[in-house]
Amino acid sequence: MMLCHNDFSCNHLLLDDENRLCGVIDFGDSGIIDEYCDFIYLLEDSEEEIGVSFGEDILRLYGNIDISKAKEYQDVVEQYYPIETIVYGIKNNRPDFIEKGRKEIYIRTRKDEKLRK
Repeated sequence: MMLCHNDFSCNHLLLDDENRLCGVIDFGDSGIIDEYCDFIYLLEDSEEEIGVSFGEDILRLYGNIDISKAKEYQDVVEQYYPIETIVYGIKNNRPDFIEKGRKEIYIRTRKDEKLRK
């Protein structure tokens, strides 16, 4: 356990004109957590993030991080993300987040059903 940003993603990295890291913003979610949790977003393969290889490069530079264990953490987070989205919507009176989470669960359920056939 260590002090971590806890929302470390590409949209919180500040880059200069030559694409060099010059700052990190938004420490509102920081806390004492397992260090693997700090890298889960960087390992996403999504439009918001750069890609898995970028996240792996960051982990290598960070040192003393088991990349396979970090990927396991990312997989778990990916599974519960729709539920987390719904809970956020309920807590913050955001019906759009509730609907987004419900749609994602529906889509994933349909994909699972197709795979089982």
